[in-house]
Amino acid sequence: MLMKVYGCRGSLPTTRDPSSKYGSNTSCITIETAQQTIILDAGSGIAQMDRLVRLFARKDRPFDILLSHLHLDHMIGLTVFSKVWMNSPDELVRIYTPSRDDRPLKEQIFGLFVPPYWPVSMVDFANAQCIAVEADAPFRLGSFTITPFVAQHPDKTVSFHITNGEKTIVYLLDSEVALLSEEGQRTLENYCKNADMVIFDAAYSTIDYPEKKGWGHSTIEDGFKLAKSCGCKKMMFTHFGFEYGDQELEIFESQAQAQGDIFFFAREGMEIKI
Repeated sequence: MLMKVYGCRGSLPTTRDPSSKYGSNTSCITIETAQQTIILDAGSGIAQMDRLVRLFARKDRPFDILLSHLHLDHMIGLTVFSKVWMNSPDELVRIYTPSRDDRPLKEQIFGLFVPPYWPVSMVDFANAQCIAVEADAPFRLGSFTITPFVAQHPDKTVSFHITNGEKTIVYLLDSEVALLSEEGQRTLENYCKNADMVIFDAAYSTIDYPEKKGWGHSTIEDGFKLAKSCGCKKMMFTHFGFEYGDQELEIFESQAQAQGDIFFFAREGMEIKI
């Protein structure tokens, strides 16, 4: 199983340092096996996935996107991702996310991308099959079992527990674990217990967090506590605030590395064998 990072910024892409080793695009990570690929969120990083476009020219390979929520930084890449624009019923993009209201799910996902906010209506012709999922209700995607569960973040955000029976990845963007109740903390620890990889929200520094408390994001210190309690094998920090440059992120990363070699920071283009 191979995990690849295409975007690891939060809230907005950043252009303050185009040569940043951490990258400039918002959240997009893939999980690949020989048979299939799962895409975690469709931030601006998905526009960098030319390799995947070539890969998915094969009609025998499923094309699945798990959307944790519908905030723009996690789905803005759908507007420019070529597979969404293809008029091919044999190569539909499949998008899995919870339903938020009574509207058709496709309208919920693409409803902002219509005139006057977008030049054409993506609701009318986006090449996507939109499938509603429910928290704590597992479903199958090829060799994987996916279990969404409620995240501590506004607007019906979910996290994902992903396993193929041999390896387990837990995706925790966006999630403010410091505000979880005791019961919520136990639930999270159970989902993360002995996971091979936990992908953890590290949007803010400890110094900046107090003024942003309640915004739905975490710090690396929150990750340290979770890793200790759940016994995960690796934890990748990502969703870095767009306001942080490389110099600041390098300081935060050195603090994480000092806590043990299970911790590391995401970078665009990074590949991790699970």
